[in-house]
Amino acid sequence: MPRKHLIASAINKKQQQQSKVALKCVREIKAAVKVGGPNPDANPRLKAAIARALQCNLTRDTIQRNISSSQKDNEQLKEVTYEGYGPKGIAIIIKALTDNEQRTVSNIRGYFSKLHGELSKPNSVKMLFEEYGQIIIEKTNDISEDIILEKTIDFNIVDLRQDETAFEILTTPKDFYDVKNIFDELNINIFSAEIKLIPNSYIDVTEEEDAAIEKFMNSCEDDDDIQWVVNNVGDVI
Repeated sequence: MPRKHLIASAINKKQQQQSKVALKCVREIKAAVKVGGPNPDANPRLKAAIARALQCNLTRDTIQRNISSSQKDNEQLKEVTYEGYGPKGIAIIIKALTDNEQRTVSNIRGYFSKLHGELSKPNSVKMLFEEYGQIIIEKTNDISEDIILEKTIDFNIVDLRQDETAFEILTTPKDFYDVKNIFDELNINIFSAEIKLIPNSYIDVTEEEDAAIEKFMNSCEDDDDIQWVVNNVGDVI
């Protein structure tokens, strides 16, 4: 796997302004509560939203306050997924939570236009990705592939990859939380842990194309309506 994708989630979170990260987390919590109720044990989406919020340094008090207020909140947020292609056929999926779909799609069309890409039909891009639990942990002298496989032997590990700084563990969504808890209990530094769409393959790009994609991603991350973006950009050639 290209190194940039092994630690991309952790890097992107650090690059975002904390206030924007907090807003996105709160929006997802509220949307999850309205769809599946306030009990995270019975609401997998809320459980994932809480995990992400904790990872982004929201306090448990803040999280609980937003869970409690969600059922009284009159803000109507619609969940929308957009799919499209960039240069070289780079596949892109965007998830948004918005109270104004016209505004959101207008902004996204603008981002694609500057990238010289375009939006496509629903499900035309999603088939190029699979949903996995992705856990990225720090690589130290105390952790190795053998140790990871030994500790997680009772769970379905789809793939295990590494670069010079980190291990990436892919699990089935069902086993994600159990595997994450193992690393929490071992006090291993977790750079990123989430259930997300992972590309089945990657497309290598030139430096110019990589810079354009990076600008596109930054625009999306700065947009309050956009929760996350995934793409299948590979190495720079």
